Amino acid sequence: MKFLHAFPMRVTFACVFGLALAGCGDSDKPAENAGKAIDSAVESTTSSVGEAMKSTGDAITGAAEEVKDVATEAMDSTSEAVKDAAESTEEAIKDAGNSASEAVGLKD
Repeated sequence: MKFLHAFPMRVTFACVFGLALAGCGDSDKPAENAGKAIDSAVESTTSSVGEAMKSTGDAITGAAEEVKDVATEAMDSTSEAVKDAAESTEEAIKDAGNSASEAVGLKD
């Protein structure tokens, strides 16, 4: 008789255990789908950020090269201007010296 008294409980336990095992199948669960979506989003974001960083690095490198070229041109231009000014000043000083020499009668 004791067996019959515990029988409904054993049947209930077997059903619950059977349903639990049935739930362990290969079908995707909502949490699994959410996890897969998160993984995909992380991969996509990582890829996008990596591409953006590379593009930014390329842009910075290009800008630095342009600045270098402009600075080199400015330096060359300034150097030429200083040389021209020095030559003009030298000629002006020579002319002033010659004029002064002529004015005081040291030169014919």
